[in-house]
Amino acid sequence: MAAASQNAAPAAAGEDVCAICYVGGREEQVDMPCCGSTNSTTFYCRRCIEIICESAPGKVGMCPIGCGFITIDPAGIVRRVEVRSAVCRLCQQTREMTDTSGLCAACRIGVTNALLYECDRCHRVQRIPHPMYRYQHDGVHAFGDVTWACHVGCGDYTHWRVVPEDAERVPAHDAPASWGQREVWLAAVRAQRLRELNSGGAAARDADAPGPDCIIT
Repeated sequence: MAAASQNAAPAAAGEDVCAICYVGGREEQVDMPCCGSTNSTTFYCRRCIEIICESAPGKVGMCPIGCGFITIDPAGIVRRVEVRSAVCRLCQQTREMTDTSGLCAACRIGVTNALLYECDRCHRVQRIPHPMYRYQHDGVHAFGDVTWACHVGCGDYTHWRVVPEDAERVPAHDAPASWGQREVWLAAVRAQRLRELNSGGAAARDADAPGPDCIIT
């Protein structure tokens, strides 16, 4: 691909370009083992998938349409991460494991981004090393439908919701679908891709690596 101008911008809708950045062409397409095919009208460029994986815990990213966990190697080969079911040593539930840490994929996220949650019974606040926001299917202000042990007042398993101060730390790519944050996540990936192109590529990568893009509280 030719060097980007200082004003690189997404191509017009309908052009044969990456479905995330709207810039990368077919010559930059990566084969996705979890979705799509070489002949699919929807494809993703290598750099967008790299950005997704680089910003994820353990560099294990999520497929842009949620088909599964993925990694990408230095050669640009995308691989689907094999998952196994086992009892997580933290949440004590049988869940998907993506590595040998003994933590399920959800608790790995929770441990690296432990948020404060309000109990629906005693209304006290507790830090929980598990992404309990995932179960707030009715919105950011609703209590979730999965329980966790309350150690701050109830001594029982109760329902939780992320406190407003920490809701903005919920990664947009990991928020429930009902929160409408998928496009926020992809927009952040797109923004970094365009910044890199406008800044000359790799030189901008470290400074512009996306953090946990946040939800609207």
